[in-house]
Amino acid sequence: MNREGTGSSPGPSRVAELFSAEGWVRFVASLASRLYLGVLLSLALFAVLPALFGWHGTVVQSGSMEPHISPGDVVLAATMDPSNPVPVGGVVEYRSPAEAEPSGVAKTRLHRIVAVNTDGTFVTAGDANTTVDSTPIARDQIKGQARLLIPAVGLPGLWLGSGNFPALGLWALITLTAVAAAVLGTTSRGRPTKDDPDTTPDDGGGGTGGDPGDDNAGSGSEASHQQPDATAVDTVPSLVQRASTALGIVAALVTVTVLGASVFSSAAFTATTANAANTFGTAADWVPPSASLPSPGPTVKGTVVLTAQASDAGSGIRNALIQYAPAATGAWVNLCTPVSAPFSCAWNTTTLPDGPYLLRTTTTDNAGLTTTTEPVGTTVANTFAVILTDPGETLRGTQNLTTTLSNPGAARYTVRVEYSVADANNWKPICQNLTAPFTCAWNTTAIPENTYDLRSVAVSGANTTYSEVITDVQVDNQGPSVALTDPGPTLRGTTTFQATASDTLSGVEQVQVQHLRSGTSTWVSMCTVEEEPYTCRFDTTTLAYGTYSFRAVATDAAGNSSTSAATSYRTVDNTVASVSVDDPGAFLTGTITLRAAANSTAGITNVRIQTAPAGTTTWTTRCTVNTAPFDCPWNTASVADGLYDVRAILLDTKGKETISATVANRRVDNSPLRAADIQAANGSGVLGRIDAGDTLNFSYSQPVNLASVTPGWNGATLPVTVRLRDGNLLGQGNNGDTIDIQRSGSAINLGAVNTKANFARTWATVTFNATMSASTVTVNGIPRTIITITVGTATSNSSRLLTSTTSANMVWTPSVLVKSTSASPSSTTPVTETGPLDRDF
Repeated sequence: MNREGTGSSPGPSRVAELFSAEGWVRFVASLASRLYLGVLLSLALFAVLPALFGWHGTVVQSGSMEPHISPGDVVLAATMDPSNPVPVGGVVEYRSPAEAEPSGVAKTRLHRIVAVNTDGTFVTAGDANTTVDSTPIARDQIKGQARLLIPAVGLPGLWLGSGNFPALGLWALITLTAVAAAVLGTTSRGRPTKDDPDTTPDDGGGGTGGDPGDDNAGSGSEASHQQPDATAVDTVPSLVQRASTALGIVAALVTVTVLGASVFSSAAFTATTANAANTFGTAADWVPPSASLPSPGPTVKGTVVLTAQASDAGSGIRNALIQYAPAATGAWVNLCTPVSAPFSCAWNTTTLPDGPYLLRTTTTDNAGLTTTTEPVGTTVANTFAVILTDPGETLRGTQNLTTTLSNPGAARYTVRVEYSVADANNWKPICQNLTAPFTCAWNTTAIPENTYDLRSVAVSGANTTYSEVITDVQVDNQGPSVALTDPGPTLRGTTTFQATASDTLSGVEQVQVQHLRSGTSTWVSMCTVEEEPYTCRFDTTTLAYGTYSFRAVATDAAGNSSTSAATSYRTVDNTVASVSVDDPGAFLTGTITLRAAANSTAGITNVRIQTAPAGTTTWTTRCTVNTAPFDCPWNTASVADGLYDVRAILLDTKGKETISATVANRRVDNSPLRAADIQAANGSGVLGRIDAGDTLNFSYSQPVNLASVTPGWNGATLPVTVRLRDGNLLGQGNNGDTIDIQRSGSAINLGAVNTKANFARTWATVTFNATMSASTVTVNGIPRTIITITVGTATSNSSRLLTSTTSANMVWTPSVLVKSTSASPSSTTPVTETGPLDRDF
């Protein structure tokens, strides 16, 4: 009998198994799962490995860089070499400061640089935005230039960071299914084993396919069963090995997801897209949370519970940081960060010095948006204290003064409130024997206008306790003086209205010019002016023809108002002609432009602009202009220095002349030596506050004989005194504080500088140690002298200093006593600080 072979017959081949229905499904699922995991892990590695080379990645949050960069993409940025230029047209990652963010919290942003400003800052914009970003950036804000884009790999991190848990859960389910299909759901099949039902011997005891009559059949079958067992053990991974592989993949994906949720970059997003084909969604929550921190009361002691009120209708509240700070320093200290309502924590005030404190909360929602509340004030008073509430810097009429007793215990107190002329320490009672709630009505009209100190006194038996003194409270019940210059009998076109006003106490706050049409009873405001000169230009064509009265109303800083006498029965008539001349300025030098405005219903033949020595009728025509604009140059060097009047005459087509109002007493000054500029610079102190290290530079147009500044001086460093006087002392108002320089109690011939700001309290004078030095610079080939004053420490009334928040240009009025090296006296023409408005010192 012919044999086909010894041993058992082979089981089903692996090829046959693959092409079975069950094999196809398992093969396709395993292949797709491994491809998905391979792509996912590759992208994750691309996003993480560049960190070894100094690159850093962020997850994009918004769609403002569509279609090139989408939410969930990871952008890898490389730090820029400081010596390389900023890439205009390139995408950069930069830090946007808190003051440029609606939420008030600094953020990392990713936008394209589209332009360079003249000041060296850069303009950025999102590719999908129709407008550029509102705030330019400086080079030091740029953290890196975008180099590599890894698409979509940051989506899990974005979902986790923004609280989009449904999307994150769906992705996690798909990924875990892929891991199971790729690792746990496959087997490596070797040759059939003895336990395989397909290789079980037949009933004849021989191998399958063997000859029952062959004596070796049994032994051949046994050998064929035993040999494959070793192969099967070597090729089929154990369950432990496959589970370990799956856990390793899951751990890697979780790590990448958590890392992707830690660093985000976003961008300012506008409502209009620049690319019509773009379709993208915004984040689920772009609205910062609402938050407030109620005040625990005017005074606190012991342990106080602070509770922040916070809500967010979008993504919900993540946490609420509660902070406190001493009012004197403003240095914020973290108290607690509760993560769920009520957002409360206990504040143990016994560990802190008594005194005023500020409280605030910064609330963060689950989208990362934050809101910081305005600080609320309270006073820590763990020992007995008398507190008089500050009524303000300027008072008038009857004012309520409130006293609070902190920790009075069981003792019974009576309270009196006292006043004294500032610094006199001569106390007089305002109210006596007050009981709770210790409120005192002070009739300030019963005392002279002056500056006063206030305090409260609490008495219990033999114990007397005083409050902190509130200093320099100005009492002002007197209205300012005010007058309106007559605008003329007939008004046409644009007319200049000028008022004069002064207030020796709190200073003039504003002047309003008003008109009243005859036959009516309502005064109507025409303009409001807050600084001298109290002048405004008003278009009378907006008024109906008729007779009018005009007046000025001045209001001081205390709220007192005074009204000027009315200028009555002035006719507004715009049916014929009107002409006016623009004010060329109080001081005229070199070639200036004289300009007039004119109109006539009859038509204009010409306009003549004339000048005359002030107060005379010797008019000289400087130009005759036939058509608008009615202006011409005037070389003031062609006339003698002095005061001049300016006017314009309109000649209409019917031969009628209309003469403008005169702009009077404008000084022509062409002295060879004059003030060129005045500049102040902050040293290392507080911006807007005069303190040690600040400098003040006086620049002259020519070299100066330094001995004419102060006797015997050659420009070497010289000790001097800086004197700062409140503007109200000089009739210049609160924002008219003035600086002059002294030596040994006498003024140095540098004139005076009107800071146009408020650096000293009302009626205060503050002095500083200082040094004065001189140097020479060359501007456009002409040498100039610059005298530099360097401020030292305050020598008197340092407590009267204020920090000015006003941006203004100072005005320096030089002294005629300074002479050039050729003995020419200096012009006294004031010079205004050049450059943009800024906060000085």
